[in-house]
Amino acid sequence: MSIQIVILGLLKEKKYHPYEMKKVILEHKWDQLFPVTDGNLYHAIRKLEKHNWIQAEKQEQVNNRPNRTVYQITEEGKNQLSEEIVEVFKKRMPEPRSLYPALLFIESSEVPQAAQHINAWISELKTEIQAKHDYQAVIPNLIQEHYKGLNSFYINWLIKILNALEEKSKTKGT
Repeated sequence: MSIQIVILGLLKEKKYHPYEMKKVILEHKWDQLFPVTDGNLYHAIRKLEKHNWIQAEKQEQVNNRPNRTVYQITEEGKNQLSEEIVEVFKKRMPEPRSLYPALLFIESSEVPQAAQHINAWISELKTEIQAKHDYQAVIPNLIQEHYKGLNSFYINWLIKILNALEEKSKTKGT
């Protein structure tokens, strides 16, 4: 899902050929979120093309190199991008390989719907923090402490994301 979000997000911004996409991914260090090889990049592109979420726009010839295909996103692809981003927040997927690409291109989605799911996620985390169990052994209590600390971190971080989205929408509206 993550590489698909990145490809669709990049193509929503402008038309790219795969080598350019890979170059942008590497320049931004997004390859630290998910493996980026020529194989998985082209596999994802073929999958997106098969679903009609992207399409070849033209073939380019540069110097004596083989032709390269420039891709563009379709209307179905824009809808799919939005759905995939919202789905990350709906399913509360905290792992970076899903969450970070969704955040990078969140403005390509239905922001109010994503914000609604982020608020629900925050509420769920707050409920989990309230649960308390006194274990007899030290290690389970330390695990519980760690879990609650992570949840507190996520609550604060998700609130910052909501504030940033709200601020961004205010500046767009003016």
